[in-house]
Amino acid sequence: MVQNGETMEKIRERKKAFRESEQKVADYVLTHPQEVIYLPITELAERIGVSEATIVRMCKTVGLRGFQELKINLARDTVRPIQTVHEEIVEDDGMGEIVEKVLAAIMGALDSTFNVLSVGELERAVEALSRARTIQFYGLGGSGPIAMDAAHKFMKTGKPVIAYNDSHLQAMRSALLAPDDVVVAISHSGSTKDIIEALEMAKEQGATTIGITQHKKSPIDRLLDIKLGTYAYETLYRMESTSSRIVQLAIIDALFIGVCLCDSEGAVKNIQATRNAIVPKRF
Repeated sequence: MVQNGETMEKIRERKKAFRESEQKVADYVLTHPQEVIYLPITELAERIGVSEATIVRMCKTVGLRGFQELKINLARDTVRPIQTVHEEIVEDDGMGEIVEKVLAAIMGALDSTFNVLSVGELERAVEALSRARTIQFYGLGGSGPIAMDAAHKFMKTGKPVIAYNDSHLQAMRSALLAPDDVVVAISHSGSTKDIIEALEMAKEQGATTIGITQHKKSPIDRLLDIKLGTYAYETLYRMESTSSRIVQLAIIDALFIGVCLCDSEGAVKNIQATRNAIVPKRF
């Protein structure tokens, strides 16, 4: 196992033993370590001109388990430790400064997402969701609660809707999909293997696949019929991705409203019925 602070040195030491394509990866990492931290593997592979497998192979040659661990180790070597909590925070910030920076990051992510998000793809997503026999939301880790929130909203459309935040359930349920079903996968990184494997199964069954993921190219892209790209200045070494979750929730709200407008009379009826159902549960 490569220890903190050793990653760059390990790459330098072993670079001459790499294949030519792996040497290209090593040279790029050594020259642009800060840039690599913020890139998904698909985009990095395109920039270097190699395959994703070559990047993973180079990582494993120096004792890492994969690209994810390379990013984490590079971050530990090149950024201040407090940045693993939040990129803009410094140790002596007071609560006023903390809330200002957190809200600024969220507002920046929302504004940037508005600029990169395709209205055409949103319209295609709304059309697919409106026609769907069933809708399933998949999310793992921090994206799990987002999937649950999405299912909670879309239940009010009257369609059969469910969220899965367990990788085994995602795999099993995706194997039973049909062409008139829709899966919405939520993954900020776009690199979560379990989500990608579930989408592969969904595609095999002919289901429509929608992804809410970062706008940069990532492994999930090849399995999406519709991509709803988000922008949040966060890295894979910091898992508590606050602004990305807010952006995902905003997109889900927009999709829900869009679907409701496809049948506004039915939507109003369903929403009123769900509200009436919980009246006795409140004082």
